[in-house]
Amino acid sequence: MIPKLTDEAVSMLPLESGRAELLEEIMTVVAPDRQTEPTPNPSPRRSRWLVPLAVAAAVATVASTPLWWGGEEDGSQEPPATFQAAPDSPGTGYRAVVTEPGWEADYVSQDDKYGGEVNFTNGGQNLAITWYPEKTYQDYLTDREHIPYPDPPAPGDPVTVLGVPGQLWAYADTDHTVMREPQLGYWMEFRGDGMDRAAFEELLTHLKLVSLEEFESALPSSFVTAEDRPAAVKAILDGIEGVTGVTVPAGTTLDTQSDEQDPYQLGADISGQYACTWIAEFVAATSAGDQARADEAARVMGTSRQWPVLQEMDAEGGFPEVVWEYADTIGAGELPGNDKGEVGTDSAMQHVGEGLGC
Repeated sequence: MIPKLTDEAVSMLPLESGRAELLEEIMTVVAPDRQTEPTPNPSPRRSRWLVPLAVAAAVATVASTPLWWGGEEDGSQEPPATFQAAPDSPGTGYRAVVTEPGWEADYVSQDDKYGGEVNFTNGGQNLAITWYPEKTYQDYLTDREHIPYPDPPAPGDPVTVLGVPGQLWAYADTDHTVMREPQLGYWMEFRGDGMDRAAFEELLTHLKLVSLEEFESALPSSFVTAEDRPAAVKAILDGIEGVTGVTVPAGTTLDTQSDEQDPYQLGADISGQYACTWIAEFVAATSAGDQARADEAARVMGTSRQWPVLQEMDAEGGFPEVVWEYADTIGAGELPGNDKGEVGTDSAMQHVGEGLGC
């Protein structure tokens, strides 16, 4: 049984004090009068799941998910997993945090190719900060110029955010968005809901661009920093392999690189890649007429409802259901996608890739 490291346990680690010091430094630069009294327990995070724009993956929800952690290491074995640090950004880059007291990050997801998003909440108010590659700016600008419906399209009201010009549109009286012009290869969007325009514009003055280290220090302790990630990835895989009894099919290399900081997103990333290898094994074995290999792949996937990470995630989102649906399909001896009239191994893996991001 893999022990679970709770938020309370995380807060007792030496790492937490370092993160707290750095967060305090971020906050006091802009908000020197910030209160130092401990804040009450945060409310549950707003549920959602950002998926890459190019992947038609199933949508799941996200909440404050405890992270499955490994036990003590004796140093006798090298971790079988690798990890990828999130790309850094300088203080003039594209990561930003809210420095106003009462706001807390409750969700973050990022992708080297498509950008990323962090959401901050304060009671019933939300601020989503999204960054995208510069090449996508004009397409999004054209789309935003159609707010509000119906046409004609029109530019937004001019505003300045973090020292750079932008445009503001209103979806509703308490729902506004700002597109900030590109800087250093990325452009940023800020969408606030649950507040009127005056409060939204005021909130935008309480933002600060930060480095990766500063950004991670501002995340709740249940999130996974670059320093945490190797152990977290290893723990996820140890939990899965403790159930299945195997690693990955012979001749297969598991892609365990991830830059996700949200525990749910990291769990989806790693468990999804593990599932992909065994589904691919089933598809290849079926194509080759190797029933023994196909049966083993179906057996491994048939244990997926007992994978600790998916059990942990199940109460918070729909990603586990996607994995289990594929497990049921190959358990019945069928190729993924056949229920939609797709045939062939290529179509099967394309279907899986869209569902799990293989």
